[in-house]
Amino acid sequence: MQLLSLRTIDGDTLYLKFRNVITGAFLDTPTKSYDFFGDVVLSQCINGSLIFALEYGSPYIKGCLVTGWENGFKGKNSPEGFCFAERNIPEAVWFGKNNILIIIRNQMDVGTWKGKYIIYDNAKKSGERAYSSDNLPSKDGLFLIT
Repeated sequence: MQLLSLRTIDGDTLYLKFRNVITGAFLDTPTKSYDFFGDVVLSQCINGSLIFALEYGSPYIKGCLVTGWENGFKGKNSPEGFCFAERNIPEAVWFGKNNILIIIRNQMDVGTWKGKYIIYDNAKKSGERAYSSDNLPSKDGLFLIT
């Protein structure tokens, strides 16, 4: 899998390429990835996954963790993973047997989140994946990458 960047005067627009298929990089809006352009602030392969983030208007950062590629079972050929949008980039990704957590330090003085950390959990339903907490979740059974 490759992360491609189309550089314009407004900034970078990101795309994913896998097996000669190119799609929008943001999994929650794959057909509208061109709506998001800015400066790439994170691009890293970790534990067989790709995490990236784009600053698309200070102080906002949007990114995704791509964990794999879904092939043909439902007639689609598309990336798997989940996205995040916060004011900071992730400081850690925790891989577990049944879930993946993205840990982001919260800026307590702004936004609606209350707590030191914003945690994205891919095992939760879409719309409920993000929550805030003053404490980090239990590390039992998780492989930590910071």
